[in-house]
Amino acid sequence: MLLTGNEWHVRTSSEIRDADALLNVLLKNRNITSPEEIRDFLADDNGKWYDPFLYKDMREAVDLINDVMDRNGKILVYGDYDCDGVTATSILVRYFRYHNCNVSYIVPHRSEHGYGLTEKIMGKVIDEAPELVITVDCGITNIDTVSELKARGIHVIVSDHHNVKDELPSADCVICAKRSDNTYPFPDLCGAGVALKIVEALGRDGRHKVTSSLWHQTVELAGLATIADLVSVTDENRTIIKKAFKSMKDPSNVGVKMMNEKLLTRGKNLDETFISFNYVPRINAAGRLYDSSDALRLFLEDTPSKAGVAVDDLTRENDERKAIESKVYEEACAQIESPNRPAKWALTRLAGPIVVYGKDWHQGVLGIVAGKIAQTYRRSCIVFTDDGIDPECAKGSGRAYGSFDLFGALTNISDRLVNFGGHKKAAGMMVRKKDMSEFLDALEAESLRIRGISDGEDETDAIEIDCELDPSEVNFDTYAKVCELRPFGIGNSKPVFKTSDLLISGIYSMSEGAHIRLDLVDSKDAKNGNVLSAVGFGMGSYLDLLKVGDIIDIAYTMNEFCVRGDTTLSLHLEDIHPHFEDTFIWQKSAIAEKLYMSGLAIDQIAKMSKDSDPETDMIPTPEQFKASYLTLNKYCKGSMSTADCNLLAKLVNVNTGVTITPFQIKRCLEIFSECGLVSLGAVKPTRLCFTLLEAEGKPKLTDTKTYKRLTGNGQV
Repeated sequence: MLLTGNEWHVRTSSEIRDADALLNVLLKNRNITSPEEIRDFLADDNGKWYDPFLYKDMREAVDLINDVMDRNGKILVYGDYDCDGVTATSILVRYFRYHNCNVSYIVPHRSEHGYGLTEKIMGKVIDEAPELVITVDCGITNIDTVSELKARGIHVIVSDHHNVKDELPSADCVICAKRSDNTYPFPDLCGAGVALKIVEALGRDGRHKVTSSLWHQTVELAGLATIADLVSVTDENRTIIKKAFKSMKDPSNVGVKMMNEKLLTRGKNLDETFISFNYVPRINAAGRLYDSSDALRLFLEDTPSKAGVAVDDLTRENDERKAIESKVYEEACAQIESPNRPAKWALTRLAGPIVVYGKDWHQGVLGIVAGKIAQTYRRSCIVFTDDGIDPECAKGSGRAYGSFDLFGALTNISDRLVNFGGHKKAAGMMVRKKDMSEFLDALEAESLRIRGISDGEDETDAIEIDCELDPSEVNFDTYAKVCELRPFGIGNSKPVFKTSDLLISGIYSMSEGAHIRLDLVDSKDAKNGNVLSAVGFGMGSYLDLLKVGDIIDIAYTMNEFCVRGDTTLSLHLEDIHPHFEDTFIWQKSAIAEKLYMSGLAIDQIAKMSKDSDPETDMIPTPEQFKASYLTLNKYCKGSMSTADCNLLAKLVNVNTGVTITPFQIKRCLEIFSECGLVSLGAVKPTRLCFTLLEAEGKPKLTDTKTYKRLTGNGQV
């Protein structure tokens, strides 16, 4: 069981009651205040845009490419197997094909060759006998292989967006804004974004033109990749995405056109969310399970019927990917929550990423499973499996959660890694199996250092809320203002709102209890207020915690839901804060917990906490012990559970009718632990990690150290 909430940080103190005022608040929260910044941020498709020749080595790269094209020399585009790499490869191949160049391309196989221009694929590259190799979305860390190509007399242009390590490859040109001597104003383009700037530079040079159709295709593919690749959706990236959306209304790329026709059903809007959940997984599926040929065929094909077949093939592969991913995800979660998981690596004891390992997990789904686990448990995650090439090594893929810098952490412990690469939000790595324990220790220590915290406190545990909305302002007018900030993504997250004092008028289970849907009305005007529909994905545990008539506060994002042509406003829940029947007692419980943790005796706590009665507010009764254990046995048996004390106390009350405070439920668990009924670990003062144990005999609760302290019969 995972029953945890979050702290809420509301960035604007006053409640917003006017949709027109909302936009200014949201812009200010994003530090967008000057007229010029606001104009660029809200511009349709004419925001930030930079001269491609501001890139270091761009002029030299354009001259070299033109020279090889003029002599009809062989050009090899070397890409990557994900959406960014596939689209970047397609952008350059389409440009060269338009000019009837002698061009070919290679995209490595994930499990056979690994990421980048590796030694494992060098034979295939050399067999192509290219005069010029252009890497896209890779190459910046491939020092040795680039040197080998150069030694063979092959020209090399490296174009990449990933972080540079100790040195640059010895290529003729290195186009990467992460190099230390970078001169390009915006460092966060994706690989396809860099490919776009190369095409733009070639067009501006004028020796080999870029037609309107070719440019629109380039923008469409770069927009897809920018959404897919977890890069900052700010500055020039916003403009690329907006230009892509405008072009994709009537796509120039046949593959994009067929994706629209087959996937964009009536009532659906083509936005970053739809692309992220429908287009990108299909493009990535080929490279995850097999190779990227179907995805490349989609974007390089000019015949609609053939491109349509490619979409169907990618859909089939994506369905297969989802089945494999689901199995790996379930096994990984079982591993995380297993009572046999070493206490040292228990979920809530960690400051750093959750790390899981499965011997036969498919390498192609490691990253997506890591991302899913990160969202489920609100923690960064790395998923490992055996490397398909070197049996002595484990291959891992990680995804960062919140503000955690995963690449930075790996960089600082790189001596424990065989190799690694990526960026702040996503990274791949290789670790020798015999060094795994040392790697985990180093990662945990480095995570603590980066965060500047101790004992597993997690800086991402708070939800950043833009502002509080009155229930009357949760409507389509407000949603329209929110949509003016699109596209959303890293650096411009979808606004999160808080609305308080909502009455639950309906509770519904979704997907066999995995999700929850609530009908909510303003508790201050329940008869006349509009009914708000809110969905909590992955929040099925609240089905046992809430009941019709409860009052709650919610943190949520706004979305629209379309079915059979009808569009309604849907709130996607980020968190729920239930109200409690006796708020005063619960507030006193929090004060008492702090005093108790400081070492004070119960009678002293009662004196310092006004109107507290140790007998009723602090010392659990036999009825409360029984209710607590029955609830734990019902919901937590057989797995490691993590719960906040206030939510666990609420669960006990809802399921047994017995009122218990957070202070009392924590004491119950401590006493159960001392009796051998529970294996207990504390994450924070009010969050517990525990596993039920098989007890022998009938333990005597009153003999425990904690019970004696509560009753004054034991030392503090």
